[in-house]
Amino acid sequence: MKHLPKHIRPRWRYLLVSLETRPDDHVGQRAFQRELWYAGQNLLGDPGSADADLSVVRFEFDDETGTGEAVVKVRRGEDDRARAAVACVSDVDDTPVGICVRGISGTIRAAVEKHSRV
Repeated sequence: MKHLPKHIRPRWRYLLVSLETRPDDHVGQRAFQRELWYAGQNLLGDPGSADADLSVVRFEFDDETGTGEAVVKVRRGEDDRARAAVACVSDVDDTPVGICVRGISGTIRAAVEKHSRV
């Protein structure tokens, strides 16, 4: 199967999201991805969630301090709707989580370099 020409390929934006919980709580990437999909589906509906196509690309979480970061991939043009869906996540596996979208960028590297605390 051939690759699509560059002008037809989907374009992406990357949200850098910071996570905070109580110390010694655990949040995993798969659980966060699942909650992100549920939040997108509940807020945007099935068609809107499919248009946004929220997916976690990178995930780091420190269990001892209860802080972490994630890079969430979203289709270009769906930035505002994706931010709203991310803001709807309040807990992951019954663990209360504070979430903040720290920035948005066109590449993963730029998102991490511009907006990361680490």
